[in-house]
Amino acid sequence: MRGFFYIVFGGLFILIVSVGSFSLGVSIWQNIRHPDIVTVNNVDNTNQVDPYQDPRYSADQEENLIDSAANALPNGVVKQVTANAYSVKDLTTGQVIVEKNPIQLLPIASLTKLVTAVIARRLIPDNVHINITKQVMQTYGNTADFRAGETFSAGDLLYPLLLVSSNDAAEAYAEYYGRARFIQAMNDFAQSIGAYRTSFSDPSGLDPKNVSTVNDLEIIMDWIRKNDPSIIAVTELKTKTVRNHTWVNPTHFLSWSYYIGGKNGYLPEANRTTASLFQLGPNKDVYAIALLGSGNRDNDMINLLKKIGN
Repeated sequence: MRGFFYIVFGGLFILIVSVGSFSLGVSIWQNIRHPDIVTVNNVDNTNQVDPYQDPRYSADQEENLIDSAANALPNGVVKQVTANAYSVKDLTTGQVIVEKNPIQLLPIASLTKLVTAVIARRLIPDNVHINITKQVMQTYGNTADFRAGETFSAGDLLYPLLLVSSNDAAEAYAEYYGRARFIQAMNDFAQSIGAYRTSFSDPSGLDPKNVSTVNDLEIIMDWIRKNDPSIIAVTELKTKTVRNHTWVNPTHFLSWSYYIGGKNGYLPEANRTTASLFQLGPNKDVYAIALLGSGNRDNDMINLLKKIGN
């Protein structure tokens, strides 16, 4: 009889331990597959989402997100938007939906890199190899995790330039071509497409003398999407790996099917900035949202998105 109890209770004990171990194992596996989102600060002072997270919202969920943030906004000027200047424009029809201080000159920070990308693609063949020199490495903010002496093709440098806003990549392009000539080409380009109030003093946006208006930024974004859409396509990537480097795009709107690309920036003198593209409505019109001097960039964009179609 004693042996019988040993067998029965011993079996129950083993069963309980096994079930507990299995549950613990499942919990650990779920945490490995779906870790909590971890954020780190990058050069543009945006939050970087863990690359293993891949949330995707349905159209209904996206509408609910926009509605919950902005369903009570009045028509006209959007008082809840913190930006010093903003504009929402339907690039398909040319209609301005809402704007504030559309021609006020303000620092643009890393939005500069949109034009840096245009000029690099115009002046430097994609297959040219560019060295990351010690002088380039002295640039503030090594978000690309470069090492002095590394070499990249001009085409590959676009990824750290636009995904992690690498100031080093911007300076590498300029150094290769000739810094003064490269910056002059940036200014000439802005004038040639009608962004007359825009001017650049450096290729990265670290200099607060790089200034523009929200109107000019929409002109620049419209030119890029029509004439070099590969630049916009890079900004829509979640990650890109080149050799032993992996660059992760920190833009929060990547999970939205409406979002089709853009660039963010930050400097203390500029606060938060953006020039972003969304495709919305039954006709899939393309809308540009430009913000300068924003205290809460993501909320400002959500509030402005609600104005589309109102």
